[in-house]
This record gives sequence, C-alpha cells and structure tokens, in this order.
Amino acid sequence: MSLRISYSGSNTLLGCERKFYYEKVKKVDNDPDYTENSHALRVGKAFHQILEECNHGEQPCTKQIINKAMADNDIDSDTDVGLIIGMVKKYIPLHEKAKLKCIAIETEVGNGTDYIGYIDAVMGDANGNWWIVDLKTAAQLSGSLLSRLCNDPQLNLYSNFVDQLCKEYKSLDPAKFSGVRYRVTTKAKIKRNKKETIVEFIDRVVERVESYDIGIPAKDLNPKGAYKRLMGLLDRARKLDGKEESEITQNFSNCESYFRPCPYWSKCYGATFTAAADKYKIFDSQNIKSLEMAEQTDDLDDLNFDDLEDL
Repeated sequence: MSLRISYSGSNTLLGCERKFYYEKVKKVDNDPDYTENSHALRVGKAFHQILEECNHGEQPCTKQIINKAMADNDIDSDTDVGLIIGMVKKYIPLHEKAKLKCIAIETEVGNGTDYIGYIDAVMGDANGNWWIVDLKTAAQLSGSLLSRLCNDPQLNLYSNFVDQLCKEYKSLDPAKFSGVRYRVTTKAKIKRNKKETIVEFIDRVVERVESYDIGIPAKDLNPKGAYKRLMGLLDRARKLDGKEESEITQNFSNCESYFRPCPYWSKCYGATFTAAADKYKIFDSQNIKSLEMAEQTDDLDDLNFDDLEDL
C-alpha cells in the first residue's frame, strides 16, 4: 500500500522530516530506552475510553467500564484513578446541559489510501442540526485558544468529510452541519491525602477541574483548504522514500516532544539518549569546586566580592 498520512503524521513531518522518515517510511524500530506512553497521554486515553463506552454519559458509567479503562491504560494509582473519575464527573453534566445526543462515537473518515482520521463524536440536537465533536484534556485552557480554533488543522480536516459522514449515517443532513465543537476538560495537580477516602478525593478533584464546550460555526471553517494542505504534505512525504538518508532534513530543535526524547535518538546522535548523556558531566553548586578554572583562578584570590553590586 502506498504511504498515507494522518493528522498526527503530518505534525511529525512538519516537526522533523527525519523522524517521519524513520517512523513512517522505513519503519525503524524504536530505541530500547524509548518510553512510548507518558503519564499525561495515558490519563487522557483512559478519560476518552470511559466517555466512549458510556456514550458520553447517555448510558450508565459502570464500575466495569471504569476498571477496564484503568487496566487498558495502566492506571493504578489512587490519585490517577480519582483524577480521571473526577474529570468524567465534571464532563457529563456539561454534555447533558448542551442537549446534544451522540449519533456516532470514534468514527473513521478518509479514503483509506491517502488520509485516515478518527472523529471522537458526532452529535445532533432535536432539530436535526449536528456537530463534529473533538475531545481534549489539558492542564488549563489556553488564553489564545478562542482566537485560533477556526484555523485548527485537525478541526478543519474533520469538517472536510461532512458528505462522507452523511452517507454513513443517514440521519445526517449536510445542509444542517453546524460546525465543530471543541471540548476541553482540565486536569488537577493534586494528590489524594492519606486520611481522605477515594470518594472525598474525587469530590475535591471535581471542584478543581472544569469542562468547556466551544463551538466553531461551519462558516468560519476552511475544510477544503485544510485538505489541500494535507495532500501537499502527503506528496512531500511520499518523495522521501526516493531520497538518501543524508538528504533528509533533521530538526534538532524538535528532539523532544511531550517531554519525551525522540524514539530514534541514536540515529542522529550516535547513541541512545541515555548513553549519549554519559559523554558530559553536570556540575551543581556542591561539586563545581572540582572543576579547574584554568589561568583565571589565581585572579580570584584578590577579588572583593562585596564590591560587586550585581552579584
């Protein structure tokens, strides 16, 4: 099958061509010290899974659903369990007050050969108006979010597949596509106290987190432009297969993403990130005295540090 692209893949390509080349074109194995799932990603995935299984609260959110989501995403601490449940408890009332009903959950869009994407949810109201819904979790709501959502590549890409969604779900009328709803649920940086029960901790989480629903009208979106841009990136990606590795651009400013080193660190640095770090020493205020200060050291003996106002 010819190379295809996703939204996340396009971000990888834009971030570093060499990383995309290793991951998508040559399918190189990850370095042995690479950790695939960060804590934040696992929390977000568990939150999403619970909402998918209970249809965003339209069906009972059972212990079985919660326990499975925790197990599937390796969530085992009381603090993380309480955080995720608290986030769900904050989100479900938001969904209920919006008076939207789920029409589809985690639905695939794309032509299968060039692009593939997964929409978190499609929701409609009692009058037949419907929305594409994207779920996010974040530490906080960004101050620039409202001003840039209309140009968000992912949201615009999803809205390019209105006709495809209408063919798959006959109840949807393309003329009644209202736009995209961007839902963000924040996290709380708190831990469960030893003296509080898990229920008490969840209640405290609910007080600290918030869920937001932001609507971007269809008239403010540019789906065709977003898809055209993606196809341009796909063309660029497919051309990488015919290039020598040395010809493919490395972006050393993008070696870390989500606080994780690149999975192909050794390909650019000659060793894994843990092994490469052994090449240099790090000094702090306690052990810096062991560092030789060259010829300037003797000059410090006569220096009166009290005279240095800016020290």
